[in-house]
Amino acid sequence: MENRQQIGRAVVIGSGQMGPGIAYTLASTGCLVTIYGRTSESVKRGITSFHRAVELLAEAGCISAGQAAAIARKINGSTGLETAVKRADLVVESISENSGIKQELFKRVEASCSVDTILTSNTSGLPATELAGALRNPERFAVTHFWNPPHLLPLVEIVQGEKTSRQTIDILVQLLKDAGKKPVVVLKDTPGQLGNRLFHALIREAIWIVQEGIASVEDVDTAVKYGLGRRFPVYGPLEHQDVVGLDTVYAIQSYLCRALCNETKPAALLKEKAASGQLGTKSGHGFYDWTKRDLSPVLEKRDAFLIELLKAEKRSALLTK
Repeated sequence: MENRQQIGRAVVIGSGQMGPGIAYTLASTGCLVTIYGRTSESVKRGITSFHRAVELLAEAGCISAGQAAAIARKINGSTGLETAVKRADLVVESISENSGIKQELFKRVEASCSVDTILTSNTSGLPATELAGALRNPERFAVTHFWNPPHLLPLVEIVQGEKTSRQTIDILVQLLKDAGKKPVVVLKDTPGQLGNRLFHALIREAIWIVQEGIASVEDVDTAVKYGLGRRFPVYGPLEHQDVVGLDTVYAIQSYLCRALCNETKPAALLKEKAASGQLGTKSGHGFYDWTKRDLSPVLEKRDAFLIELLKAEKRSALLTK
């Protein structure tokens, strides 16, 4: 694989929830991006979502009108996979979380693309080594897990498989930095990668607290949103421990760790809800009654808050120059 300074052409496989935002991220670096979908209708939906992301960020002042116009010119769509990947420097897969389906897709891609093309998956948990298992050149494969929504959240986890080359990692890190992202490299191909391991530890404790009657669903969410969640945009959990003092942290953990949930299987409450069809917004009931709540304002509030964070980070970067 030659050492490219810039990825010039990319293909995003998947026009659903994540694909358009990933395409926006790549196009923001000046990369020509093709969204691949199995039907012309799905491709059209993906491109429409891509343009909505561009318009949203331009209206919020996160990018200028000139930048928005330049990014908008970088997108196209295709329903021909082999043709789309033939000249690609990078292929990002973002389809259903099924290892077998992903492996078959990557075999098709590898048969048509250049030997230098970097291949990545947006999986949130499947092992990179497993996904690369059917490839002739697994050293060019890595996981790039974008966090949802990918055009608003800076974090991207790059997971290296057992045979991923350092060169592949370095190229992806630089590309994502060029896109204004905050890439982190997961050095061991472990379940849950990095962010989801942290997140699911919190989820496990949150469900346990409700299950044990320690606090209500609403109060658990309030504690996270208006307490520890307010710190995390400023400094991470390990930074916070240094500020508190590790002697104090050790003293607290000496008694608190014994009281924390340490189950190695999903909570009984979660199992009961899933088994009874209480699946959340998709069914109308979950931890909350969504027949009495409107999801749209929740997502709009989330996106507005994330945009304000992006703008604040931009202002902070200007002040430190």
